[in-house]
Amino acid sequence: MPYLTGHVKRDPETGAVAVRTVYDETIPQLARRAWQIATPNIGGRGGFTADVEDWDDLYIPEAAP
Repeated sequence: MPYLTGHVKRDPETGAVAVRTVYDETIPQLARRAWQIATPNIGGRGGFTADVEDWDDLYIPEAAP
């Protein structure tokens, strides 16, 4: 599923949250920047869609008309 910039997901097990960025995951140099993940215990990191796919949706932005 393609996610729009600004989509927010949350891991119910760890409490980590992730925000979809503008970076194109199909470009190898940018792929890990597709999601910015903030954790309550180890700080922030970048991630792939596969890292957050099963997390709960907190905010789903509307597509531009």
